Amino acid sequence: MANLRVGLIGIGGMGGCHYGNYKDVKGATLVAVADVRVDMAKEKTAGTGINVYSDYKEMIEKENLDMVDICTPSYMHKDMAIYCLSKGLHVLCEKPMTINKEDAEEVVKAANATDKYFMAAHVVRFMAPYAYLREVIKSNELGKLLRLDMKRISAIPTWSWEDWMRDEKRSGGVITDLSIHDIDYVQSIFGMPDKISCVHHGLKNNNDFAVTEMVYGDTIVSCEGTWYNAGIPFHATYLAVFENGYVESTDKIYKNGVAIGGDEKKAEELELGINIGNDNGYLNEIQYFVDCVNNGVSPDFITPESSCSTMKLVDTIKDAAVKL
Repeated sequence: MANLRVGLIGIGGMGGCHYGNYKDVKGATLVAVADVRVDMAKEKTAGTGINVYSDYKEMIEKENLDMVDICTPSYMHKDMAIYCLSKGLHVLCEKPMTINKEDAEEVVKAANATDKYFMAAHVVRFMAPYAYLREVIKSNELGKLLRLDMKRISAIPTWSWEDWMRDEKRSGGVITDLSIHDIDYVQSIFGMPDKISCVHHGLKNNNDFAVTEMVYGDTIVSCEGTWYNAGIPFHATYLAVFENGYVESTDKIYKNGVAIGGDEKKAEELELGINIGNDNGYLNEIQYFVDCVNNGVSPDFITPESSCSTMKLVDTIKDAAVKL
């Protein structure tokens, strides 16, 4: 197996999460990090031999990289992804793919103009509770899905670099930054909905939250995403009701009230092609992309076009939202 040389762009919140997983990735080695906060990057990578840069373009120029992993603030994704693709690098990019659908279309065009791969890191697609639910939906083992209620509850992020997350022009707000996890999951299974409605409490007094309903035939899906001005621990849950039963994810995965664990199915049965037993979604998504690059197989679990469709859906939801 080839050993890809990887450069990480951004080692803050999500970048730190990706960074911590590279020690367990097979077929790739993290050799360099670029972050404008050089002292912080050097502190995090101390003793590893990883080279640190303040400028990602300098990193690309000086390091013989095969792949980059972009974990910078969302508004930077488009330009960085297009630049790295133009330099002949494979690109894994944190969600959201871009800040809006127009930028996403530009990234798709850039990716299609090269033989290098681009993948947006929609981690929820790789998490065991959601992979299990996808299989139950597709197998029809409980009959048709009637109702899916997804919640992603969080305190407002006041910790981001230069407070970019609370700036809607730079993060897209709670729908683009947080609810997108569940919206992308729904889009990846069902596509674009027949009907959309949304109520959005825009950012006021450090509260920003939205409830979206999407209709697919006679199936109703709701996605709730919150940034509350309260010390609520982050949690993500779902309740899926079928014609003949239900699946629920809270602290564990439950099928008709019985805990089923989530790791008893083999990876190939969950259509991931990788081992998801430990439910480390971040490791799984990185490993999947690395495997695709090493095997010369374009990622089909998350295509650029699919991520672009998610951005189009997010923007459609925001346009349709009733603002409070």
